[in-house]
Amino acid sequence: MSPSITEFVLSHPIFCQHNHHSDFREFEAQRTAHDFRSLLGYAESDLVTAAGTRAAPLADDTGRIAALWPKIRTTGYARAVTLGCRALFGLDFEPETFAQVTEALQDTITGRSPREVYDYFVREKANTKWVIKDWYESSGAAPAAGEAIYPDYYRFTWRMDGLFSIVDRGPIQELESGARAILTLEQCVDAVHASIDAFSRRAPLAAIKIGMAYQRDLAVGSPTRYEAEVAFNRINNPLSFRDGVQQHAGAVSPAEGRALSDYLFHKVMEKAQEANIPVQIHTGYLAGNWGSLLGTKASLLIPVFDRYRRVRFDIFHGSWPWMSELGAIAKNYPNIYPDLCWAWTMNPAESERALSEWLDAVPFNKIFGYGADTCWPWGDMGYSLQARAGIARVLDQKIQAGYFSRPTAEEVASALLLRNGEEFYGLS
Repeated sequence: MSPSITEFVLSHPIFCQHNHHSDFREFEAQRTAHDFRSLLGYAESDLVTAAGTRAAPLADDTGRIAALWPKIRTTGYARAVTLGCRALFGLDFEPETFAQVTEALQDTITGRSPREVYDYFVREKANTKWVIKDWYESSGAAPAAGEAIYPDYYRFTWRMDGLFSIVDRGPIQELESGARAILTLEQCVDAVHASIDAFSRRAPLAAIKIGMAYQRDLAVGSPTRYEAEVAFNRINNPLSFRDGVQQHAGAVSPAEGRALSDYLFHKVMEKAQEANIPVQIHTGYLAGNWGSLLGTKASLLIPVFDRYRRVRFDIFHGSWPWMSELGAIAKNYPNIYPDLCWAWTMNPAESERALSEWLDAVPFNKIFGYGADTCWPWGDMGYSLQARAGIARVLDQKIQAGYFSRPTAEEVASALLLRNGEEFYGLS
């Protein structure tokens, strides 16, 4: 690879489009418990896959992790762990060094405040300028106004996936505030919009996050108000008799609740369009094991992209394994921004191929190059190095082929790593 472009990419500040970092309170509560296993992240799923179908749960069995690690060390998930461990502690991640890794991690966080820990791993080591933190509004742990539970370079998403696969009053109860009950569909929609507004007053709102691919397929219908209201009324009156049966739990099946789910999805998109709030959507591969991928491809959302042409959609994870398809969508739809967050560790080789292909088809100001998607700040190091290495290789290939000059490659690198995210979210 060209040393110049490689060094440029490796030293450039980055924009993390997506993360799940626990807050200062959660870090402090678990401070002394963090060990080598906290570096595994998504590699735990590869351990499960390697163990096979009849293996007992891994739980916290260090011996079984040690036995299975050599079998997964070649995957993207595991390579991210090794890269991070070497860069942070000068150690290989392997069974013989598990105790040393734990000691090195504890030595690093001991004596540092939570803010100092996050600044060290995220800002100093991973060289991250901005972080978009995925926030579940239904978690009940949103920061109070003025409460510092993350560094000031974090921005947040509003997320309430339960609305889009609704079968009972759970999501409605989460929206109810104080003594005000939600009795009508109109009140429910107003409460959703009010929840987004209230969240934006508590924390810097970056986007609305849609993660419903974990609960349902991404095909969104166009139900009438009447169809949605029928489902709402059944859900909101769970103790009434229906077909001779008294409903004490879910008042509708997922199929029956779909009209309300899709109706609320559209109302959230209308809010995003009206308020100019970007929308992040999980597409493609699912975290963990045994996830159904049949309904997760980005192309299922084309009717949504076409209907909400003024909404800017940040489409996550490259929609792997349908990355070429997402590239074609992004080329055709001006409101689509393909995002490689998490993709570099799921499949590094495929992510390089996709980025190279996208750069040949999609204006480079529309592509987001990186998002760690980790739970603890020390996980970002390996994931960021993986992304940097892949981006550098792709750009070097463009230079060697004569497609890019070095100044052009540097301009593209800066856009992929930082500038596109700053422009999209209005940060600098």
